[in-house]
Amino acid sequence: MRNPGWLRLLRRLTPGFLATLGMTVACTTAAPTRPMLDLKITDGRILDGTGAPWFHGDIGVRGDTIVAIGDLDTMTAATTIDAARQIVSPGFIDLLGWSHDSALEDPRVEAKVRQGVTTEVTGEGFSPGPSPRWPALGDFLDHLDQQGTAINFALLMGASNARRIVIGDGNRAATADELRRMEEIVAQGMRDGAIGLSTSLIYVPAMFSTTEEIIRLARVAAAHGGMYFSHIRDEGDRITEALEEAFRIGREADIPVNIWHLKTSSRPNWGRMPEVIRLIEEARAEGIDVAANIYPYPASSTNLATLAPDWGMEGGYGQLVARLNDPAQRPRITEALQRQLERRGEKGVYVARIGNPAHAAYEKRFIEEIAAMMNVPTEEALIRLYIENEGPPQAIFFSMSEDDVQYALKQPFVSIGADSSAPTAAARAEGGAVHPRAYGTFPRVLGHYARDLKLITLEDAVRKMTSQAAQRAHLLDRGILRSGMRADIVVFDPDRVRDLSQFDDPHHFSEGISHVVVNGVPVLRDGEMTDALPGKTLRGRGYVQR
Repeated sequence: MRNPGWLRLLRRLTPGFLATLGMTVACTTAAPTRPMLDLKITDGRILDGTGAPWFHGDIGVRGDTIVAIGDLDTMTAATTIDAARQIVSPGFIDLLGWSHDSALEDPRVEAKVRQGVTTEVTGEGFSPGPSPRWPALGDFLDHLDQQGTAINFALLMGASNARRIVIGDGNRAATADELRRMEEIVAQGMRDGAIGLSTSLIYVPAMFSTTEEIIRLARVAAAHGGMYFSHIRDEGDRITEALEEAFRIGREADIPVNIWHLKTSSRPNWGRMPEVIRLIEEARAEGIDVAANIYPYPASSTNLATLAPDWGMEGGYGQLVARLNDPAQRPRITEALQRQLERRGEKGVYVARIGNPAHAAYEKRFIEEIAAMMNVPTEEALIRLYIENEGPPQAIFFSMSEDDVQYALKQPFVSIGADSSAPTAAARAEGGAVHPRAYGTFPRVLGHYARDLKLITLEDAVRKMTSQAAQRAHLLDRGILRSGMRADIVVFDPDRVRDLSQFDDPHHFSEGISHVVVNGVPVLRDGEMTDALPGKTLRGRGYVQR
């Protein structure tokens, strides 16, 4: 029997009003209403990642997807983050990271999260698989998904994996049969989920690859919808030829080209960045899809063996040491090292980390200081470091001009890549030397270059880190705040965001990043890390589920 009208009316009255009448009504308790949203970010100044000016609004998330943007006052949410008029932007995409290894030990990758990074593109020349530990790249990707990480990872297939498996570290061209085998290795990597092909052409064994070999492998990546990322063959005296090689690969393989950590290295090349940019612009005008990324520092970091001549590295680091112990070959290598040190100038080479405990006193010192401690010339100090260490020490090279860095950063086709892993909790506790880019890359662009120097606008800085980076890596469901896009989101204070890491005191997190959301789940909340590990591996267009 239906309720009489007066009873239905009483149901609408507040309990307080009924109490004043001394009346009670037996009512059926309704089931709690499910919130309309899983997450709502309110009262933000939204920079959507396209380069457009900010607008005021809220963002609604259901699952891992943005479902609403605007005035969402009437929409309920299980979790609400008050942005408090801070900037709300897409999560930052690091176009060159190295955290795929450190994430195995420390999946929170805190140094990246505190920079606002929600996705890292990794695999510079070498990918985790195929390798002795990971027989296929897919094995590593599956493991990372099963383990969980705080951020997303997109992996590139390393051309060096294919060359080392088929040829080794020798300095010779591949035969026709070897090329076919290398092509199949790359094809399998693309089917496993790689987003493209990568080369690191200053390292063994990639330095021995011919351009024709790379074109063949790049065509395989292109056929699977991938792109080509490269640490080009030379970033100093022969940078013009190195760029032309990259353009040729893009042209003949019909593949998008991305040049990692664009620079003009060593003092004689300072001031050449406008020439480099002109060459890239000319290639783009020709129809070659080429772009670049940088890290916002005038110093690079890699292993000390990069100072050795290419021929001295044939066969790998062990063969370099053998040649240095050969009286017939040592003088030639010594002469090459002298030239390198002269071109880099005084205090151009800073030795950061050394594997040999007996050399601990030489860490965090310039090579001139080490030479004085050893009482030998600088090139002889280098040779001792090589011979007395099983692997090459890590170094920071003060090899760039700040003017060149700024000129590159201003270009519309230049994105951001830290070229660093997130130091693990153990590494932070140990306190060894690392490049400040491990902690400060993205806040440095937002704070130092956009806010303080006004070199670029805040809108353009965010665009470079989000939609532009997503386009270069073919991550087309990320990088823009829009309904239907994945919910990778950063909230930061534009007045406070800044990097704190210094070359002589690096282990400091950046500040000013308040909240970081990955796939709809907060991993940083009110400046504090959560325990959530919602990151995913982002598989490329050629992915075939196994």
